[in-house]
Amino acid sequence: MEKSIRTEFLERVAASEPIARKLDAIQKTKWPVRFSHVIQPAQPFLAAVIASSWHCLSADDRQYVDSTIWILCPSVHSQELFYESLLNWQPDALFLPEAELAAVENVLPDPEIAAERLALLTEIERDTRPRIVIATRASLSQPAPKRGTLQSAVTQVRRGANVNMEKLFDQLANSGYERVAQVTTRGQFAGRGGIIDVYSWQARLPFRLEFFGDQIESLREFDIDTQTSVRDLRSVDILFETADGQSGFVGDYVAPNHLKIEIEPEATSSAHVQISEGWIETGPEDFGSAFEDCDIGEFAAGDLVLAETKRAQFVERLKEWRANNARVVIYFQTEGEIERFCEIMAGAVEGIDFVEGTLARGFCFPAANLVVLSAAELFGRFAAHARRHLRRAERHRAQIDFSELNEGDLVVHLEYGIGRFLGLQKFAVGQAHRLPGAGETESATPNAFGVALQQQGQPQEVLVLEFADEAKLYVPLEQAYLVSRYVGAGKKSPALSSLGDGKWARAKIKA
Repeated sequence: MEKSIRTEFLERVAASEPIARKLDAIQKTKWPVRFSHVIQPAQPFLAAVIASSWHCLSADDRQYVDSTIWILCPSVHSQELFYESLLNWQPDALFLPEAELAAVENVLPDPEIAAERLALLTEIERDTRPRIVIATRASLSQPAPKRGTLQSAVTQVRRGANVNMEKLFDQLANSGYERVAQVTTRGQFAGRGGIIDVYSWQARLPFRLEFFGDQIESLREFDIDTQTSVRDLRSVDILFETADGQSGFVGDYVAPNHLKIEIEPEATSSAHVQISEGWIETGPEDFGSAFEDCDIGEFAAGDLVLAETKRAQFVERLKEWRANNARVVIYFQTEGEIERFCEIMAGAVEGIDFVEGTLARGFCFPAANLVVLSAAELFGRFAAHARRHLRRAERHRAQIDFSELNEGDLVVHLEYGIGRFLGLQKFAVGQAHRLPGAGETESATPNAFGVALQQQGQPQEVLVLEFADEAKLYVPLEQAYLVSRYVGAGKKSPALSSLGDGKWARAKIKA
């Protein structure tokens, strides 16, 4: 969304009653304020208005220079939906994932999640720039490195600096990093000639240091699969310790001068706003009439395209808004959707702003004469698309580099959990993913370890994985994307998962 339009919308609502009065209470009294009965679609927008106002205050008041805002959601699902909508108005907002699997016995936490958490907590500890963090209330009580330890464990390396390569090798090895021929996962480093590749525990991508003598001549992020550069860097942070014994909590990172916005479940539709220290209830104010659902009728899939009566109904509603000088904006997921909408509506879209963004439902704010619509509703697609889930699914499809695996290395199978890699063998294998009692066909004969193999088929190479009780799973190479190297943030080895007990599947559902 264009910054000028985004800023206009935020300022337009911030200056209107009754929002202006509430913002004034937050800024002047520093007391908690409750916005009651705010409809769910408008909550991310209201949070963006509050955040924008708070950051403006912090720019003028040195005691609030660290103007971090914590938005606390009641669940992971609501957190992801809230985050997707908030990005429309606060594109730099940060997502703090819960340690989703950490409390489940013998289950490996997602290394991507662990890295995201480390990176965000490190940033909060080391940097005082304005930021918005979206988290769950439960995450504040989850274990984390004790506040103050991450800053001391991070070393910044800058382009042009003089660094002894051998000393850097030793420092990485002594901090638990594994030396490999080619880095594939976090916690690894590789060296050849005057080049060092490092995949730091908290980093989004690995980085490459190229030396001329002891001087770092080049510093770049690179892609694991293609080994090509992604972007040049001036500096990088290497996390040398992973705070194995996490003696603190995420809540320790919420400073006394941070602002907290607590989002309640949709059943109550309230948002509490408070500076984190203390709670003084100033009395709720009903905002049920401030934000409203937009009256555009109900659209089933295809109605806008196929049903002329539905389209005519929507055009009439647009005319009413325009006659009242309302500012109307519609959010579309793609540019193609915008083009299709304009084609369908012909000349009836004059004076409407079209924006690319993810918005499940729209809302109206009469006090500011603002109408925000979602193309998902108009086209009858009411399910929000969680981009974080899509990104995580894509990560699991990355092919593992078997040249980097040795017999006995721990791996993670997406469906069955933690196992041990025993090597490659040739078998006549079909889909090697059935378990006893899981509906194997008559042609499937359980092998000596209880895993079904198809009797027919040409011999092909498979991965052999060992699980608890010496059970083995044979994975065809075309399913190898389901297998990834195990990467732990500490030195403790996890227990192998048990095939058929359902614990791994239950853990994924719980997450």
